[in-house]
Amino acid sequence: MRTLQQLEFDGFQALQALIEASAYQSLAQAVASLTLFSHPDTVAQTGARAIFPIIRNFKRRGEVSELDGRLVGFDDNTSPTEAFSWANGLTRRPRDLQFNHVYSLSSDPACYTNLANLCISPSFLAKLTDTDKEIQALLRYRSFDLYGWHPETEKQPDKPRTYDDLIWADTMHARGNIRQILEAQVQNRDNRTTRIIEQTGWLFEKTRD
Repeated sequence: MRTLQQLEFDGFQALQALIEASAYQSLAQAVASLTLFSHPDTVAQTGARAIFPIIRNFKRRGEVSELDGRLVGFDDNTSPTEAFSWANGLTRRPRDLQFNHVYSLSSDPACYTNLANLCISPSFLAKLTDTDKEIQALLRYRSFDLYGWHPETEKQPDKPRTYDDLIWADTMHARGNIRQILEAQVQNRDNRTTRIIEQTGWLFEKTRD
């Protein structure tokens, strides 16, 4: 049983050793088994477009400004978390899970709250979505495989060599009438996201006069 010192103080090696000794056997399989995406039918109802015209800017949270001729809001990771949670019926923040972006295009309003660009995984694996190129490639192709989507600024992802060898988890359950579901969530809440979209509009509602 190796210690962290024997693993040269390398947290990635420690995680890899744990996973390889488990039933998953590889980090790629652990990610495939433990990462959840929205159902394709749910995403199709949004046209694979962003739910809210919001981008990430921690210092300007709650502000609204014009970007490329349209109004956008600024927020932290709350708005994409709410987009995924509200659309998929998650009524509380899951324990030790993290909401991840498939493409880290936090300044692109077409991507930041787009369900096709969002997934959830256990916190102990989530960092790999930002730092590990193999995992990033797998998740990007998974999104393309499920939804036929990739950002307009990115080329279509290539299928990773190991993709078909992995056992992928089923998606979240399909949600009927996603517009009605999201409208009900928006109407029943008063928070930073809803205050932003009162000024900017959102996927299912134009800017209010």
